[in-house]
Amino acid sequence: MKQSLKRLFLDTEFTGLTQDTSLISLAIVADSGEQFYAEFTDFNSSKIADWLQENVIDQLFLNKNNTCQNLAQYYILGTKTEIAKALKLWIAQFRPNNNDIGPFLQIWADVPHYDWVLFCELFGGAFGLPDSIHYMPMDMATLLFIKGIDLDIDREALANTEDLKALKKHNALYDTLVIKSIFENLENK
Repeated sequence: MKQSLKRLFLDTEFTGLTQDTSLISLAIVADSGEQFYAEFTDFNSSKIADWLQENVIDQLFLNKNNTCQNLAQYYILGTKTEIAKALKLWIAQFRPNNNDIGPFLQIWADVPHYDWVLFCELFGGAFGLPDSIHYMPMDMATLLFIKGIDLDIDREALANTEDLKALKKHNALYDTLVIKSIFENLENK
């Protein structure tokens, strides 16, 4: 049996680099272009420092009038429970073919230490991940290191950002699209 591979690019924004952090937003973009973007209404707002307010909270754009719930572009504003349910539905569209074996969804993120833990938490922990998702995320920073690229390089310098003018850096959807673009540019070299 053959195993096909699908890449999902992930980024999150959260309340801080602490153990008790909570998600503010999350974005996943498939290598085939489908998008999932969520903004959480139940994050711990007492943890929002000035930098987070200016660079993350002020970049949020969803309201009840601009959500979209189709599998190609799923934008949701809601609680952690609501978003987890929607995310499971969105991921289910990538069910493997009957001839595929094992996990075939590969998650890519840039320095995913917090992103991955918070993502897994939406499924009740790593053991609750859908069977189709590989349990080890791939790290864009490691790929840059292997390719001999300075880890501290501005990621936008490696990406095609012309189409992203409507979004801004530190918005999870923007950052995910940047990660996807970097991967595609490096894969073509």
